[in-house]
Amino acid sequence: MTMAANGSRSSPKVTIICVAGPTCSGKTTLAKHLRQIIPNSVILHQDDFAPPAELVPYHPVHKVQDWDDPDGAILWDSQRSSLRHLRATGSLPPNHSSHDHLNEQVPVPIPQSLADEWRRKFEDLAVVDERGGEEKRKYIICDGFLMLYDAESVREFDVRIFVRESYEVLKQRREDRHGYHTAVQSDPEGALWRDPPNYWDNIVWPAFLKAHHHQFVSGNVEYGQPNREVIEGLEVMEASKMGMEEMVGRACEMVYKWVKDGNTVNKWKRP
Repeated sequence: MTMAANGSRSSPKVTIICVAGPTCSGKTTLAKHLRQIIPNSVILHQDDFAPPAELVPYHPVHKVQDWDDPDGAILWDSQRSSLRHLRATGSLPPNHSSHDHLNEQVPVPIPQSLADEWRRKFEDLAVVDERGGEEKRKYIICDGFLMLYDAESVREFDVRIFVRESYEVLKQRREDRHGYHTAVQSDPEGALWRDPPNYWDNIVWPAFLKAHHHQFVSGNVEYGQPNREVIEGLEVMEASKMGMEEMVGRACEMVYKWVKDGNTVNKWKRP
């Protein structure tokens, strides 16, 4: 918190970055690279707002637990409350915990020179704040497969990124994974979820299309452009075409320009 001219406490300067996209698209890897590069940043994983396994609903047709349908996959009130807290304070809620460290992640390295170059640029921005007697800006990186679904949450996002990957690549990556650690009411370390047979085609992919069809022109989530009548400022990054190095560079460029130009979330009118 910074001190205002009248002696009262003012809200910290906070930039919230959304990194959304389907499961296994590389969005979490991108988010973690940004956290390593951008000083004074923290990461918020949407998976930490999934309900405990005991409360996850069953699919009415396929009779398996449905961890992907947007209506039941996330505790939305909890996510919204955490985002409001982050906006107001620049820090995670004191009761927030994450099990992301338990999940398997395949390293996707980027050149150290790229990371160093962008880190210096963000450090220079922080120096400008310090010279002006202001508190350093805080950066919140939000990562999740349904981060764009809830309009109330999206209104908190300054920089909006969607990582897109092909159906075939996503399916193969999902099937290659050993599982996901999920919350369990009786165990703070959670439990390991493994997809049952045909889970991708029956559950994961249909839920992804359902959650995002309205955000793309003609409902074309796989190839279409963002629907600016629904969401403004969304940049789509084509993972297969760009690669991680280019995506990291582009994301840093977006965040850096947003801050340097003095933008705020009020720039966006939709949603």
